[in-house]
Amino acid sequence: MPDDIDPAPLPENPATVAELLPHLPVPYDYARQWACVFSQELADRLTTVQAEYPQQFRVTPLALTDGTFMIRGAILSEVPNGLYGGNFARLDASRFNEIALVPWAEAVALLPQPDPVEP
Repeated sequence: MPDDIDPAPLPENPATVAELLPHLPVPYDYARQWACVFSQELADRLTTVQAEYPQQFRVTPLALTDGTFMIRGAILSEVPNGLYGGNFARLDASRFNEIALVPWAEAVALLPQPDPVEP
C-alpha cells in the first residue's frame, strides 16, 4: 500500500467482531480496550476447536455473572495470521456477529466476585 493512502478507519464503537473482520489484525492499543463476549454455545465451540488442535495458542473463556463468557479483545491484534491465527481460522466466521465487543471495564465488572471474608 502506498504511504499516502490511509487504511480504512477503525470503527469507534464496533458492536461485534464481525464489524472488525475487514480490519484484522487491529492495533493492540485498539484491541485491548474491548472484551469479546459470547454465549455458552460459542464458548463450548471454542473449547472444542482448541482441544482438536492443542499445539495452537489457546484462550480461556471466563464465565460472567450474566451467563455469557468473555475473552480479552487483545486477541484481535493476533488474528487472522498471528499467534492465535490457526484456531481463529477454524471458527465459523458467519457467527462472529454473535460475539459482542464490550468495553473492557464493563465486561470486567461482570466477573464473579469472591464472597467477602468475615473476621
